Amino acid sequence: MARKLSSHLKLHVEDNAPENLSAAPSESPNLNIADLMNAFSAATGWSPRPTSGTPHHPIAPPVDDEQPLPPLRQRVRLVCNAPMDGMLDADASDAVTGEQEAWALLEQLDRLIQELKTAEQAIQRQEAQLATAVGVSLRNDEAELLADRLQDSLQRAAEQTGSDAAAIYLLDETTSELKMRSCVGLPASSLAQPARSLRGSLADLEALMGNAVLVENTALAPEWNCPEDFAAALCLPIGSPTMPQGTMWLWSSHVRDFQSSDVETAKSATDKILVDIERSVLADEVLKTRSLDRQLESASVVQASRLPGLQPLHLDYEIGGWTFQGQSLGGNFHTWTVNRQQQICAALGAAAGAGPAGALVATSVQTVVETCWNAPHKPSQVMRKANDILWDVEEGDWRSALCYLQLHPESGSTTLSLAGDIQAFIVGSRGFRMLQGTPTLLAEQPDTRFHNEQFVLEGGELLVVASAGVLAGTAHGGFSQQALLDLVRQMQDDAVTDISDHLARMLPMGAPEGEMLADRSLMIVRRQF
Repeated sequence: MARKLSSHLKLHVEDNAPENLSAAPSESPNLNIADLMNAFSAATGWSPRPTSGTPHHPIAPPVDDEQPLPPLRQRVRLVCNAPMDGMLDADASDAVTGEQEAWALLEQLDRLIQELKTAEQAIQRQEAQLATAVGVSLRNDEAELLADRLQDSLQRAAEQTGSDAAAIYLLDETTSELKMRSCVGLPASSLAQPARSLRGSLADLEALMGNAVLVENTALAPEWNCPEDFAAALCLPIGSPTMPQGTMWLWSSHVRDFQSSDVETAKSATDKILVDIERSVLADEVLKTRSLDRQLESASVVQASRLPGLQPLHLDYEIGGWTFQGQSLGGNFHTWTVNRQQQICAALGAAAGAGPAGALVATSVQTVVETCWNAPHKPSQVMRKANDILWDVEEGDWRSALCYLQLHPESGSTTLSLAGDIQAFIVGSRGFRMLQGTPTLLAEQPDTRFHNEQFVLEGGELLVVASAGVLAGTAHGGFSQQALLDLVRQMQDDAVTDISDHLARMLPMGAPEGEMLADRSLMIVRRQF
């Protein structure tokens, strides 16, 4: 009964088919306004008739759906069905309801009809929005526009193929069900019907494989499982066999023979439907991306505002540095101050993560450090406090590297503590010395032991602190340890800000192919005398 052509499946009609197969489909159980008014007239003896108003004040329906309708008694009038000539017998008079009672019943029916219309319009918008099959919410105007486009495509396809109804069914996320998302020629309440299971929907399965299915007589081919009660149907895929999105059905109320031109017309409609859905998704994603970019830019300004300025902390000391985030938001920071005990306190941190998540971690670590500026804590105690706070957070990656130092300006006595992959060096005229720290990152384990490195910064010596992004090596857009120290020693007599700026210009501003640009921080302290 069915044979597959190169472009579609076609079910032929047998010559001895019964005559009643070409009859219209059975009545839909959905609400029909004309039948409802006929039932009202039969029950009350009054018939509602539209009124056109007066020549100077015509009653015209509103053009905009959001514009409220005029009151019911301005739109319709009641006409008694009883004969006007002669006397009414007793049975006829009992059959006519009072006019006021008829108006009261009609107004209640009108209210139900308007509520139903509003609900159907809401369903159409929601189904159009769900047709995007993504976790975004289209704006109301976009959802209405998409609903109109889908209905226009279905209406045009139905008219050009001589069909009486059409509908779009899209797959759910699990590709196990097909849900009607738009329809023409069917009651809008059909959109509220539950989704159809893909299992057993032979025509839909065949269409999703890339074939058009032509059922010329649904009564002779029940195995194709036509979703609506029509005499003939045409089912086509939306999407491709590798990326199926759903199916489009075209129905006719009489047995018919579909032509190849009908198939091509329907295929053009499915292509346009897919384009409209993807365009709406893309437009909404672009708007979301732009909004997110603006929020990230605002957040990056706030994050950058927490970095220190270049104001001198002490006449005998120079301090400078920079932080470069690989994205709008990043996980690095540097900060310094002079506390109440007239000590120079400075810190440099780098979160293990990057982007917005890294920025949250870095901001938290910076906040913990800055709350300890004036506390009588040694650097190792500050590290332990930061580690405890980060370790107690149950979710997320809160690991980070940190360098914290305290310097007495008069003596040059410095206490420093390191955690993670941040490196610190003392650079002088006779060479350099690498300072030791704890290789374990903060929040990596609860009982990490941090120790203090104590030394005296002599006149003319530089203390250089660099994050892992700076010392990542040339292959990853950073310096090698030797290259960094050689550059610092060559510029040892220059101003600290000149040294840090020169190092920043030496680093590449673009990431190597296939890699993300790393967050980087550098800090240099010099004792002048």
